[in-house]
Amino acid sequence: MQPLVTVGVPTYNRGALSERAVRSALDQDYSPIEVVVSDDASTDDTSERFARLAQEDPRVRYVRQPANLGHARNFQAVLDAARGDYFMWLSDDDWIDAAYISGCLGVLEANGGYSLVGGLPRYYSNGHHVVDERPTNLLSTRPGLRVLAYVARVNVNGALFGVARRADLQRLSFKDEVGGDWLLVAGLAARGRVRTLPTVHIHRSIEGLSSDEERLARSFGMGGLLARHHHFVVAARFAREILSEPQYGALTRLQRVVAGSLAAILILLRFPGQALLRRLLQALGLGGLEPRVIAWVRSRD
Repeated sequence: MQPLVTVGVPTYNRGALSERAVRSALDQDYSPIEVVVSDDASTDDTSERFARLAQEDPRVRYVRQPANLGHARNFQAVLDAARGDYFMWLSDDDWIDAAYISGCLGVLEANGGYSLVGGLPRYYSNGHHVVDERPTNLLSTRPGLRVLAYVARVNVNGALFGVARRADLQRLSFKDEVGGDWLLVAGLAARGRVRTLPTVHIHRSIEGLSSDEERLARSFGMGGLLARHHHFVVAARFAREILSEPQYGALTRLQRVVAGSLAAILILLRFPGQALLRRLLQALGLGGLEPRVIAWVRSRD
């Protein structure tokens, strides 16, 4: 028997877009699928759309939250409601290729050492393709190196929308804090290898909450200077989690200290450090250097 895969779609006030996301999951070339939709107390036509869709297709389970949970807790809600052996999140304004689940699941089923497999994220603005995300391939045999390699390259974190074993995700959970999605993928990387398949795609919108980092931080209760510089908080949380959480149990105490420290340093160098360097280059009239460096880095993937 083929394993059941749950696609979790957390949504809020995006009736038409969320229906597109769900239909892309239902149109997969892999059949044992359930789609769990968690409606975070929407005020648009979301409930009517999914009441109708659930009647049309019994693979759809629609749950309406009685009060707004917020971004992270609604992501956790679809995971908690899942019944599948495998699970993936799908944002309500995204959609996936028809072979997405079969491709990702095939790699996971054939390789017990893999913990997360996703397709290549492809980003759109106003309906137009803008850029593809750099692949997230964390293939080292050493868990600490996989985690550090992830921290060294994560940005918009399309890897979150890969397929994973539901039991692994439940052990980690989607933490209700800024950077919680990064911590979750890092925990999966500590557990096993992570791979991006270039042959299938998840199609993602760059508009919305996650496109504005300060706005995202404010949604977790941060304000003022802390919201503008929330990567300092994320760095501290990475160091704390690597030192204390059970998913990093394969590391010795010394390895935890080294990995936690390096992860925090990498985050600070890549985000506050890069912003400082950008301002310096602009002050020196060298602002055009940054895109050339970024293009060079991408060409090495």
